[in-house]
Amino acid sequence: MGAKGSSPERGNVDTSRREDGPTRRQILAYAGIAAGATALGGLGFGATPAFAAVAWRYPFRERHTISSAFGPRQSPGDIGSTNHQGLDFAAGTGTQIYAVASGTVVETSTNTGYGNLTRIDHGDGYVSWYGHQSAFQVSTGAKVSAGQKIGLVGSTGVSTGAHLHLGITKDGSFIDPAPLIEDAPLANDTSSPPQQLDDELIIIKSSGRGAAVVGPGYFNALPTAEFQACAVALLGDPLIGNDREFDVWKSIAIGGTKA
Repeated sequence: MGAKGSSPERGNVDTSRREDGPTRRQILAYAGIAAGATALGGLGFGATPAFAAVAWRYPFRERHTISSAFGPRQSPGDIGSTNHQGLDFAAGTGTQIYAVASGTVVETSTNTGYGNLTRIDHGDGYVSWYGHQSAFQVSTGAKVSAGQKIGLVGSTGVSTGAHLHLGITKDGSFIDPAPLIEDAPLANDTSSPPQQLDDELIIIKSSGRGAAVVGPGYFNALPTAEFQACAVALLGDPLIGNDREFDVWKSIAIGGTKA
């Protein structure tokens, strides 16, 4: 992806993926100092993360009514929570549910509140929760792509009727899924990338926008010199352009095209 639409050479940087350590995306998200950037195992994971954009999908192949939004509400049937930690989609029993982003299944279990619950870790601190399912279609430890089948709508657990409860946590705290999910591409929309590929990341930079890491469906701002030094050590020199080119490259990457 160059100023005239060409793809730059990556340079003499080892882009192979380490199986015994963190991925480059994780390092870029959590590294706080440049000194450890040259050694993949030498970075601390306690620093403030940079901002990242996950390629979100809608959990169905057609839109469904939101029967309960995120936040305070009256208790449904006097059995539901009065501080709703997700979105309820009014879909019928047996409706296919799809993963809202690529990631790793970290839980498939049955509990009193959520009933049949699946949780998927998407990296960058995001985990999606799918509650009240009638059936599981993935197992704990499975790698899934955005838009992949993961279960069926049901009414298990504490529920007044068939629906999908979709929750999203960021760094362990529930956030409102609506800004991420409501207008996201449908599960079968091929205009969005099926998954984010760690080995297709490059750095872009302009005088007015600063620097960022981009890849298919991915944008990660580099707000400090330390983050930029870390990124350069891992990915090579940035692609330099003006602010207009930076914005175009960013939109192309988030739209799913290889940078």
